[in-house]
Amino acid sequence: MCYNGNMDLNIRKDLIDLAKIFAKHDAPLYIVGGFVRNAILGFCETDIDICSRLLPEEITAILPNKKYEVKLINPKLGTVHIRVNATGEEYEHTTFRAERYNTGGAHSPETVRFVDDSSLDASRRDFTCNALYYNILTHEVVDYYNGVTDTRAHILRTVETPEYVFSRDGLRILRLVRIASELDFEIDAHTFEVAKKMSSQLRDISQERFNKEIVAILFADYKYDAIDNPQAYVTGLKRLGDLEAWEYVLPGLYRAIGTNIRKLYSNTWLNLITDAQPILRIPAFAADIVSSLNLKITRELITDILGIGGIMLNKRECERQFRVLRGFFEILNGDIFSEERARIFIQDNYEFLPEIFGLCDLAHIGKRIQKSYTLMQIDKVPLNLRQLDINGHDIEALYPDIPKTHYSQILTKLLHRTSIMPEMNRKDILLKEVAVIEGEL
Repeated sequence: MCYNGNMDLNIRKDLIDLAKIFAKHDAPLYIVGGFVRNAILGFCETDIDICSRLLPEEITAILPNKKYEVKLINPKLGTVHIRVNATGEEYEHTTFRAERYNTGGAHSPETVRFVDDSSLDASRRDFTCNALYYNILTHEVVDYYNGVTDTRAHILRTVETPEYVFSRDGLRILRLVRIASELDFEIDAHTFEVAKKMSSQLRDISQERFNKEIVAILFADYKYDAIDNPQAYVTGLKRLGDLEAWEYVLPGLYRAIGTNIRKLYSNTWLNLITDAQPILRIPAFAADIVSSLNLKITRELITDILGIGGIMLNKRECERQFRVLRGFFEILNGDIFSEERARIFIQDNYEFLPEIFGLCDLAHIGKRIQKSYTLMQIDKVPLNLRQLDINGHDIEALYPDIPKTHYSQILTKLLHRTSIMPEMNRKDILLKEVAVIEGEL
């Protein structure tokens, strides 16, 4: 064990008062993990996690229920939330524990044993910079794995051997990439080499767990205001390629195209996303994969990349991204060959134009269709069905025999006819056209 002196973290009074209660029961209260690490780096942009030797039921017994509310979160892991009623502050407390895992990379430990020794608790953690304990009352930093030195050197390294750490929890391979990206840390060479050799551990991780880590990597540059690293997310994606992890991160795509997914290991596919603002990162991520692997845009493909077989967007968001990507690739592939076609495309994709045009700007294409959009606005061309001068009620009033199931088709065709002739967008003219269109259906 090495001690690295005292450090004043300017802790809130309510947390100091809580620590005093713990101390009366021979249980020093520690802040552990990210908050301590970040304080050493010079900022405190993270939640405060606390720990001690006390069990959840012991904490409930010693805390006055008028001042504190203790909520059991995970009895197996000894996790409770402690709410300070006077201030509303809430802290997550976990009892010191030792863990045993089955073989494979499954995230949850098979057995948990609560212990009194913080060194045993430290040995179950992932990286040296996260195994730092700050005694709230003495201001002492307890460091069992030289984590203070690694933190100051901006190095991410496992607490025990990488083989031991990753064998206990495969998700730590993704955490390695995510934390290094967010903090702008280098990864210890041996740690990274072992992570690559053990990347198959990711096979045992649920897709829900993947989602949280991958989305965090995609927006790693926004995690901490104090760190200026605008390419953090690109570095993270490249590291996933270097780890040869994509077949495990995107199992749906791997099932669809097999070993072709390994082309993503070269990192040459990272094109649009390298300059993408946050709103465009997810569609740019998918667009780069589609382009690099020369795939055909389908709903199923986008679901494999972004949905249940990928980064776990819901069905509605997957459909939106499909529409965005389909529109972008229509422009990229030159399928919009006339002014009329451009205007109809704009009407059909009006809801998705900001993302479509954003991707076009990243790809340096689509200037002609964006000019068409500007001209349509100047000419007051209706851009969507809401801007038409008639609606379904108007059709029903004049043509009660037309089935309501036809209304959507009729209104869409009317919208398209106004794309070149905006002067048609008058109720009397449009209603005359309804009978003509109905006859064509």
